[in-house]
Amino acid sequence: MGISRIEQPEKKHFGYYVRLMWRGKQYAKFFSDKKYGGKQKALKAAEKYFDELDEQMPLDSQVGRMSVRNTSGIVGVSRTKSASRGHRYEYWQARWGSGDNRKSAKFSIHKYGEEKAKQLAIEARQQWEKEAGVE
Repeated sequence: MGISRIEQPEKKHFGYYVRLMWRGKQYAKFFSDKKYGGKQKALKAAEKYFDELDEQMPLDSQVGRMSVRNTSGIVGVSRTKSASRGHRYEYWQARWGSGDNRKSAKFSIHKYGEEKAKQLAIEARQQWEKEAGVE
């Protein structure tokens, strides 16, 4: 993706091709040397177009976005099931941070009950957001 030079003498096809993929859709446009008045002007037009597209299309990130699997309605808070040594565990979990600083807190549904465990997870996530200055 980006800007590519196209030179096809047999078809008299010379210019720059801009391609950019964003959220599953490809944006493409050809900038002909002939139409734009030469190789340099075609390149400048292609670069301008690319920069305009790039500016309109911010990097996609999952940070701060709710997953389609989210059942709590709160980013970073989810209902989770796991099994260990033949036992099933169900809990509400709050997750925050990234990379090596990734943390989580789990609240047992068996111990606290459904609503209390969920509320504790939401509060844990909100406390982290407050401390981290996340809005």
